[in-house]
Amino acid sequence: MNTLEKCVRILTLLSDVSTGMNISEISARLNIPLSTVYRYSSELKRHRLLEQDKNMGTYRLGTKILELASGVAKSGLRDIALPFMEQLSRKTGETVILSGLSGHNGICLEKVEGHHALRVSWERGAIFPLHAGASGKALMAHLSEAEQDEIIEQVDLTKFSETTITDRARLKRELRKIKAQGYGESDGEVIPGTYGIGAPILSLTGRIIAVLSVSAPTQRQENEEYQRMIQLVIKTAGEISKSCGRTLCNK
Repeated sequence: MNTLEKCVRILTLLSDVSTGMNISEISARLNIPLSTVYRYSSELKRHRLLEQDKNMGTYRLGTKILELASGVAKSGLRDIALPFMEQLSRKTGETVILSGLSGHNGICLEKVEGHHALRVSWERGAIFPLHAGASGKALMAHLSEAEQDEIIEQVDLTKFSETTITDRARLKRELRKIKAQGYGESDGEVIPGTYGIGAPILSLTGRIIAVLSVSAPTQRQENEEYQRMIQLVIKTAGEISKSCGRTLCNK
């Protein structure tokens, strides 16, 4: 049995175990020596194909798997999401953005322009930070603690405006809040004078696939309409998640 086959068997086994497995359990299930499992798991972890819970000592699939899968799923995801995005834009009149992960950054995968003369516009393929803005924070909030810590340690928490969060402890609190409430918000964190609302699109196993967001000028941020916008974004992201459950998005 060659090295590649053993690595594939480890990844395949862990793809069916949401809680993770330790080295002994993997070794027993696959009938591969402990030393071999340890060596291959360490290498897969180094490449972010696996991640390890340091407290439990268990391994599970890493976010690099999601990045690789997104290369296959991006076109399908856009096809699925676009009708929902168009409907959301008609209901709100605002620009709707579909974003995904690109390494330690976010990337705009698709957009639907709002119908207002004054609107916020993104370019497809645009790269943006994860620590600022509704889309970036919503993406980051649904990564593992280890992934969040790695990003926070390795990237510059650039201050784009007075509302940008650059304190690490405060950012971690914000990410926990976003995950708990189901959406992220931004009040001019990247572009002053704009606001955003972003909700996660999740796989059947709860992994982050993408984020759906609405961006608009702050002058249209009226409280009643804003609350309605939050609910619409969350509802639409949930509908896309359900549709993705029947596609490659979950594979």
